[in-house]
Amino acid sequence: MKVQAYTAVKSADACLRGLREDARIVECAFVASHVTELPFFASKVRLGRSGAEEIHPLGPINQYKRVGLERAEGLVASIQKGISFVNK
Repeated sequence: MKVQAYTAVKSADACLRGLREDARIVECAFVASHVTELPFFASKVRLGRSGAEEIHPLGPINQYKRVGLERAEGLVASIQKGISFVNK
């Protein structure tokens, strides 16, 4: 629970700093993406007054990350559950 609270505070702080137009705000966020077959992917995002203003490219992928990407395909059900929750 403490980890979730810390993450929520960190995310809220980053959003507020972005609204103040601090151009150095880069955080990881789940965004609509074509990195994999999944509809969303965690990427580094520059935040600003308009929200996510720039989605950074993934960059080089080593073997460890490649295996993780292959396993990520199993997250389709979790992503659909999150989308359904948001659309309620």
